[in-house]
Amino acid sequence: MRRTLLSIALAGLLPFCATDAGATTLEQDLHDLTSQQVDDTTEFSLGNSMFFLLHEAGHMLVSEFDLPVLGREEDAVDTLSTLLLLAPNKDAFNTALIDSVDGWTFSAEASEEAEEEQELWGAHALDRQRAFNMVCLMVGKDAGKFKESADDLEMPKSRREECVGEYQKARDSWFGLLKPHMQSGDKKTKFVIDYRSPKSRDLKDYADAARKAKLLDNVATLMANLYALKDGIKLTAAECGEPNAYWSAENREMTYCYELLQWHTQTVANYFRKGEESSDDEAEEKTSEAKPALTKVFGTATARQ
Repeated sequence: MRRTLLSIALAGLLPFCATDAGATTLEQDLHDLTSQQVDDTTEFSLGNSMFFLLHEAGHMLVSEFDLPVLGREEDAVDTLSTLLLLAPNKDAFNTALIDSVDGWTFSAEASEEAEEEQELWGAHALDRQRAFNMVCLMVGKDAGKFKESADDLEMPKSRREECVGEYQKARDSWFGLLKPHMQSGDKKTKFVIDYRSPKSRDLKDYADAARKAKLLDNVATLMANLYALKDGIKLTAAECGEPNAYWSAENREMTYCYELLQWHTQTVANYFRKGEESSDDEAEEKTSEAKPALTKVFGTATARQ
């Protein structure tokens, strides 16, 4: 069982609040999972949250420092988010990367199962491409450590070898571009952090989870320690009506949607349930207590942009 600081952060949240009739709360979403599956689901959801928040932080850095971007900005900040998670070389952040790759696979397969049209004209790369691009950077830094992720995506050996140079170029380009804006001295950027109370009852526990895990606080601390940003940037967690995250240059505000935490949690929880059903069907032939690999999605979750 994988258990890192990402999952330990929510250890104090259980047991959850009492539920209201008719609402699908976080407790209800997890109620029939084993303790290990709850840990893995929590870790997965928090890891994906960190990737999304650092992605939006990339947009923030581009606009706040008026950075040049060659190519699509969405691709560029995906790269930066991956590099920021790779840089510390810590197990918790490496796990967040692996889970985020699986998150894009979940999203891609949800879209395919729902027979949604692929937005080839969109500002974002396709979800599977985003997963491949992340893994390329990951194996470019450490092919052995992230071999399983590359194997899951069936990435050819020749491509993995190319990724070494691509990782080095991306690392040197991004961190070289940001070097003049690195934090120096004792003064740290002051962010305005706001965990807003959602109107929907089914998001209340998710809002509590985001606050308990200090999702926004952790990003604020990281950015304040790394870069000399002007005070007053708003970091907001809120109900948005869709699973997403945003950066508004005009308002100097990053918004993380509680629905995104809910989407990842429900998707993985549903995966585990389907895995249990499959295990029951095959119980007479084979018994296994192993955690299923996070490579396929079940259900009809709506893919996010």
